Amino acid sequence: MSDEPVITAAPAELAALACAMRPDWDRQAVADAILAAKHAGWTWDHVLAETVRLMRSPDGSPRDLRRAAASPLAREAGTDPGRVPEVAALRAQLAAMPPLPEHRAGGGAA
Repeated sequence: MSDEPVITAAPAELAALACAMRPDWDRQAVADAILAAKHAGWTWDHVLAETVRLMRSPDGSPRDLRRAAASPLAREAGTDPGRVPEVAALRAQLAAMPPLPEHRAGGGAA
């Protein structure tokens, strides 16, 4: 038998808590944002932490959680996009490309 506690995801309860603490938030918007984060591959721990952070933020909203979940670079808290190998490779490719004609020095559309 393990001494590890059993932690179960509780999205409906989290949405209820969020709306109890933030009565200005729409329950369906919170539930949709939590579901979007889950579908984006976020762990329950990440969803819980980010939702609580937004609940505590005076200007936080369910839209912020949904936007973060929609960003492929914001899948895990604390991930620096510059340290993700795929992002670094894409940045290097872009840096090696010649500038567009309208962005060259002295150039531009007439």
